[in-house]
This record gives sequence, structure tokens and C-alpha cells, in this order.
Amino acid sequence: MGWLMLAMVVTSCAERPLERRSAIVLSPVIANAEALGLVDVRTFLPDVAVDLRYSTGHNITRRPLYPADMPCLLRRSTAIKLKRVQERLRAQGYGLRIWDAWRPPEVQMTLVEKGGSTGMFLDPKVGWSKHCSGVAVDITLIDLAGNELRLPTAHDENSRKAYVQYMGNDPEIKRNLLLLQNTMCEEGFTTIPLEWWHFDDYEWFETPPPPVFARQIQLALPEN
Repeated sequence: MGWLMLAMVVTSCAERPLERRSAIVLSPVIANAEALGLVDVRTFLPDVAVDLRYSTGHNITRRPLYPADMPCLLRRSTAIKLKRVQERLRAQGYGLRIWDAWRPPEVQMTLVEKGGSTGMFLDPKVGWSKHCSGVAVDITLIDLAGNELRLPTAHDENSRKAYVQYMGNDPEIKRNLLLLQNTMCEEGFTTIPLEWWHFDDYEWFETPPPPVFARQIQLALPEN
């Protein structure tokens, strides 16, 4: 290569802006979770809204059960199914808001102590909630502006209105619920009788993965 050509190449390279490669740095908690097969939903599905109710006092215990910076975690195969749901809903002008995803078994025990008599929280003596394995999700519908659509009840409402089969007469609520249920079930989820907002990943319905404890991923929970 001649000196003139070499000078042109060097000059051309010098004029190009340096590429900035931003490395993804995972928090230790999320890195530990990923090692156990869970993924961070906020990264995996950045257009899905997340409002983890157990990080607030808006739950049956009236106090936060999750830390304020609680990661929203799901098993990867479950997150992939949820991604397909979100894509279908987006095309129709809607989206998902997650109320709960992976739930530490330590929190499940607290919920059983507080509200086990309601039948809403599975007693570990019988078996762990699929939330504890990251293969269940509590969700609601939102519009593209982030407003929640009208559905039968709020999260964790213990009443007949929360049944998966809507028994009311409001056509808007019925339409929204059917949209949510049909889309979720067509993408591999299944419902449970008492909670319209709860969906299990059908792939893991009979043999869910083992539960993942908060201590396993070094997640600090609020003190009782």
C-alpha cells in the first residue's frame, strides 16, 4: 500500500466516532436468578408495565412484602409466552400490566398465615404456588396510554366477582376479560377458578420446577 493510500485510510478511521459498547451489568440478585433459570421481565419485555403489588401496602397484609426494588422475574419459557401475548395485544391497542410474577416462598408463607383461610394462597404443606417457581403471573389489561381497563375486581380481591367465569352484566368488563383470557390461553397459559388475574404456564402445570427462595438469589426481603 502506498503512503498516500495509507494516509487516507488513517485519516478516514480517525474521523469515525468511536463505537460505544454498553455492557449489560446485571445486579447480583438478577444474575443469581438467571443462574437458576429466571429472567428479568423488565429487560426481557421492556414494553410490559410492571406494578408489583406486594412491593406496596396494597395487599392482604397491608404492608410491603417485597423490597421497593423487587425484580420482576419469570422462568424464561414463561416469559417467552408472555412476550407473544404482549405482541398480540399491542397490535390491537392494548398491553399487559404485571401485578405479580415470581414470588419468594418466604412471602408465600406470610400470605398463607395472613389469608390462608380465603383459599387464595396455597399452603406449602399442600404444595408451593407456581408463582414460587416463576411459572405463574398475575396480570391485568391496560391501554397504550397505560390506563387499566375495566375488569371484574382489583388484585387479590376475595369475592365471587373474582371468579374466572365472569357472572356480571357489564359488557365492557366481559369483553375485556375474554380478550385477556383468550389471548393468554391461546399462547400457552391456563386459568384457575377463583382469580381472573392469575395465569399458570401450562407447560409446567403438572410438574413445576422447584421453588426459588429469596435467600438463594440473595434477595433481602422487608422485615416482618
